[in-house]
Amino acid sequence: MSEQNNPPANYAPKVRSLYEDYPFPLRDPRDEAKRLVVAEQESLGKLNHFCYGGRQGFGNGFRVLVAGGGTGDHTIFLAEQLREYDARVTYIDISESSLKLAKERARVRNLNNIDWHHLSILDVSSLNAAPFDLISCTGVLHHLPEPERGLQALRTVLAPQGAMSLMLYGRAGRLAVYAGQELMKLVNDGVTEPRLRTQHARSVVERLPETNWLLRGGGPGRKLTELLEDDSNLNDVLLHEQDRAYSVPEIYDFLSAAQLQFIEFTSFHTDPPDFRRMYNPLNQISDPALRSHIARLPRPQQQAIGEAMSCMITCHGFYAAPQATGRIASPDDLDMVPFFLYFDPAILADHFRGAAGRECGLNYRQCATQFEVGKHSADLVAGIDGSRSIGELFDMMHETSNGAATRAELKRDFMAFYEPLNELDVLLLRHRDISPFAEFPLEGGANND
Repeated sequence: MSEQNNPPANYAPKVRSLYEDYPFPLRDPRDEAKRLVVAEQESLGKLNHFCYGGRQGFGNGFRVLVAGGGTGDHTIFLAEQLREYDARVTYIDISESSLKLAKERARVRNLNNIDWHHLSILDVSSLNAAPFDLISCTGVLHHLPEPERGLQALRTVLAPQGAMSLMLYGRAGRLAVYAGQELMKLVNDGVTEPRLRTQHARSVVERLPETNWLLRGGGPGRKLTELLEDDSNLNDVLLHEQDRAYSVPEIYDFLSAAQLQFIEFTSFHTDPPDFRRMYNPLNQISDPALRSHIARLPRPQQQAIGEAMSCMITCHGFYAAPQATGRIASPDDLDMVPFFLYFDPAILADHFRGAAGRECGLNYRQCATQFEVGKHSADLVAGIDGSRSIGELFDMMHETSNGAATRAELKRDFMAFYEPLNELDVLLLRHRDISPFAEFPLEGGANND
């Protein structure tokens, strides 16, 4: 573990001041002895599937940059996963308070594969480092006065075959938050002292009527608890003075301006989680003519419809790269190994047998999905063991059926469940030459019914 303290020269003073006073998210380094905060978007299995065609082993000097690492969730999770690999993680952030917390968390976990820098994203080129194979930037760019400058700065230090793991606020899903921010601006008019602003905000939140947008939707009590018991969260959500959100079309434009291409959305660990399937309006529309019409629209427009229909996507988690073609592992490659992530498949085979030839329902972490399975789907899903390739799976099924199951039928019945489960990021692929990745338990578990 190395450190270089370069006081940031390029930053928004109010943003830096907020995170010096209220490092976010609130973390106690002592907790590292008993739990690991999983940043789902940075799971090696997901990164490999969506960004590297299923063929990335994360060794041979693999280089990661966590840009705006805050108190360390993504840095610690990536470094823990890469502990036994020939790889290094570089952390940068403008907040010295946040950096100190993140470093202490790494010390408790005895992580020695992190380089620490007190640095602005806008000055990242001053590291004079080799290009990074992965850049993780979560919840940061939308707090810059000019997010485009921040993304372009990161683009200049990205390796040609590298990828970015990004998160930006969702415009439709954040409407209630922005109404709350407007309320706090009215309440704190003329008030500049951070502690007094926070005290005023707490007093208002404590007395919010049930009609307030912040409390609408599920779990108003939980929402109040999250704001009232964590001043860093209260400030980040309601008192931030540099904050913007993006719609799906704006994300595409944002990336294009930096000569980056969109790869795919991914589930983001909010509560409830924002799943990729929420961007697919065909999951909600049953009218055949309308489905046909929407299916012909450009993909970004379909995703924009999904976002507008849901109005619940508060955080857009997604991957991008200089060239998106070929980035996602393909089930057409029979050398790919299907495996489950954060999902218990134990009951799937019996569930599929009972639903063969008709609609099948599945609930996963407050997200319900329905799809049809074929007569071979149950045996196919039972044959997924995390080491058997798709080709080997099909060969096994062909033999056990004495040749009755054709390759075309097996592919159809495999895709019948692969596509909906892949939309939940729970059924992924890696090439047979890539060793399995360690899976770390999610807080609260990842139950499915």
